[in-house]
Formats: sequence, C-alpha cells, structure tokens
Amino acid sequence: MSEAGSTVPFDFSSYGGEIDDLATRGLADAAGAEGIRTAMARVTGRAEEVQASRLSANEQNLIACGPGCADCCRVNVTVLLPEAIAIAAYLEEIGKGDETNAITMRVADTAARVRWMEDDERIRAGVACPFLDGRGWCAIYPVRPLTCRALSSTDPEQCRRALAAHCSDEEETIVVNIFQKFLMEGTFRALATAMERAGLDTTGRELCRSVTRCLLDPRLADDFLDGKRIRFPES
Repeated sequence: MSEAGSTVPFDFSSYGGEIDDLATRGLADAAGAEGIRTAMARVTGRAEEVQASRLSANEQNLIACGPGCADCCRVNVTVLLPEAIAIAAYLEEIGKGDETNAITMRVADTAARVRWMEDDERIRAGVACPFLDGRGWCAIYPVRPLTCRALSSTDPEQCRRALAAHCSDEEETIVVNIFQKFLMEGTFRALATAMERAGLDTTGRELCRSVTRCLLDPRLADDFLDGKRIRFPES
C-alpha cells in the first residue's frame, strides 16, 4: 500500500515537532484530569486531521477496520499516563453510578489476568479488551490509545490468520496503511518527548492496569502534572 494519498512527501520530523509543541502547551496549561483530557484531544485531533488530509479516498476505502471488527483487540496495548487519565475521565463522564463501578471492576479484572501475559499467551487465552461493548464496538473510541489508532488492515480475515499464526511458528503478513502506522507511532513518540522535557512520568504501561489506577485514585492526575513518579502496586 502506498504511504499516503498525496504525492507530496510528508515531513515526519516537522510533524513530530508540531505535536511536541502542542502537547507541551496543553499539558502546561492543564488542570486535573479534564485538563489532561483536553490536551490529549488536541493531540489526537491533530493526528486524525493530518491522516484524513493525506489519505486518498481509495486508501481510506481499503481500510477494513470498523465498528464491530475487534479481532485485533486481544493483544496488550501500551499507553502513556495522559492517555490513561483521559480514558478514565471519559469513562466517569459517560458512566452512571453502578455502570461506572461495573466498568472499573471489568477493567481491573482484565488487568490482573493479563498482568504477566505476552501477546501470544493472551491471544491463546482469548482475553478481549474490556472496553468492547456487547456489539464488539469500542466503548472508548473517541479517546482510544494512539497504539490502537496506529492499527489498520485491509482484510479482517487476514487479521484472524495473523493472530492464529502469532501463537505458532507460522507467519502471516497483515497489509496495513503504512502512513497511518507511522503517523500515530510518531505522535506517540512526540507526546513522550514533550512529557520528558516537562519532567513528567514517561513510563509506558499496559492499558487496563493504567486506567484502573487512574479510576481508583482521583489524585493521580494532579500528582502526574506535579512531576511525581506514579507508583503502581506490585500485586
């Protein structure tokens, strides 16, 4: 698949600098979890804007990923703390009482189950992302991690074969949109760079464990913005 819809080469270095500056300003101005969520919305919004402007209509049509297609949602996902904080804030906004508690318990249970699992072990065990709803749709789609945004496929069946092959000695190539992959991965790196320069905790952690930690500790966002190292329980 071609790199992008435009014939003009894309300057990933300049784009990374733009995201770095955007994240730096956003996190510097952020107050609490909602402020971090706003900063992340600006970062991911810019990434999605660039992707939409660079991919041709034909390339967009070739991407098979969509609502209800969740075959790849059985692998471990790494997030930075601002992503986890934004997800937790979103869940608290859309949830109501018992519903929020149920989500927290489900996410915490998944975090415990996959704590020591490599991708192939998790695929074999069939542990799906706890953020999938009953239809197999992503319940946190507006605030989904950059790692998830980087994934694309032209063929769902090919994804299924690749996941099955991941647990064996066989190999199955997945045809993806390279521009989307590089764009979102570059956004992740630029965000981490901005955090490092600001003296913030840049540790990448597993999605479910990170969101659980954020949901259970309302002070975490403020501690993060104060430059404190966020400690995760060992058990």
